[in-house]
Amino acid sequence: LNTMKGILSERLLRRFRYTLIARMMRFPRSYFENTSQGELVSMVTSEAEPMGGLMGDAVAQPVFQAGQMLIILVFLFVQSLWFGLAGVALIPLQAYLIPMLQRQINQLNKERIKEVRLFSSEIGETAAGISDLRTNGGGRYRLATFTDRLGRLFNIRFQIYQKKFFMKFLNNFITQLTPFFFYAVGGYLAIKGQITVGALVAALAAYKDLSNPWKELLTYYNQTQDMAVRWEVVVERFAPRGMITKEHIEGEPAEIPHLRGTIKLEHISVRSADGSAILDDINLEIPKGSRVAMKIPNQTERTAMAELLIREISPSRGRVMIADHDLAELHQTVLAARIGYAHGRSYMFQGNVGDNLLMPLRTSPKTVLWDPQRMDRDAIETLRSGNSRDSTKADWLDPGIADLNTVEDINDWWYELVKAIGTE
Repeated sequence: LNTMKGILSERLLRRFRYTLIARMMRFPRSYFENTSQGELVSMVTSEAEPMGGLMGDAVAQPVFQAGQMLIILVFLFVQSLWFGLAGVALIPLQAYLIPMLQRQINQLNKERIKEVRLFSSEIGETAAGISDLRTNGGGRYRLATFTDRLGRLFNIRFQIYQKKFFMKFLNNFITQLTPFFFYAVGGYLAIKGQITVGALVAALAAYKDLSNPWKELLTYYNQTQDMAVRWEVVVERFAPRGMITKEHIEGEPAEIPHLRGTIKLEHISVRSADGSAILDDINLEIPKGSRVAMKIPNQTERTAMAELLIREISPSRGRVMIADHDLAELHQTVLAARIGYAHGRSYMFQGNVGDNLLMPLRTSPKTVLWDPQRMDRDAIETLRSGNSRDSTKADWLDPGIADLNTVEDINDWWYELVKAIGTE
């Protein structure tokens, strides 16, 4: 049973992480400019990790512990109405005080998570700009800012520890106070002859077993509240405005039309994240087959105009039409296949140069891995976890995208290309 709970936890955690990564690939470009990589990495890895353990116990733990507690309470009430009332007398008090204190801890946890994210962001900035820090003498001040950040984290942690251990003390005190009522009420009833001493001892033993499931339920409640805070913060950060719609990213379009036509910009306006205008009411028409050079002195406006034509940024007003197709309505596969974009900031992914150069020819798998006997456990787990069904084991290279026939044609074409630019 524990193994199955562990597997369930890992599947749900895998699904959750995949969902976050899939959503991240739909974020607008401006969001990445204002959000550090370290913050996103932290949310997908360390902040999502504790949620996995709770996912497996989300149903089993409360049902099991509540069932145990209910059976013990029924036994106490069967022994004596007063025993049952004594057993549950302080539970409402605990049910009121513990959540109240937990809400305060949750608020502190929110602040802690925000501080940790900023801390991760500052570490990433330091690593990226270490040369500038050294050459400009900013290292000492940078360490002072880290000291300030660590101090705030320490103070928040200290408050959390104070409230958490006070809550634990209060819970234990109330739990240990209940046996006093048993001795008082049970002793009085035993003296009066209404119950036997054996019944009193049995009731005390039953109550001792009652405290464990109740404590486990309170622990489970505290964990769910902590995870609820994490969930709220993560979901908030992974739902920015201006995300590319799911339909324009996932799957494949019914067709990949050629975009050989007039390019029209109709009343285009583009604004930055702070609301300032970058492009304002631009109207432009580029005839089919034309070669056009744009002279734009401002670097920001120049970049915005280029990225507007590949939908890396979306206009705040107006629309872009290419060959009578609204750019905002085209699937990403169409844009990748029909629009080329060369700039000086290309990112080199891990692997060799060939893998990076051939990326435009690996847009979708071209072979189907047939597994009628269901022997591929990785594929089965992928399906159960709700991840992408596309396999890296399939053949992804499609020479037809470049109007070529074979892989050898691709290699010859790349050889001629690198020879022409002098990098052979």
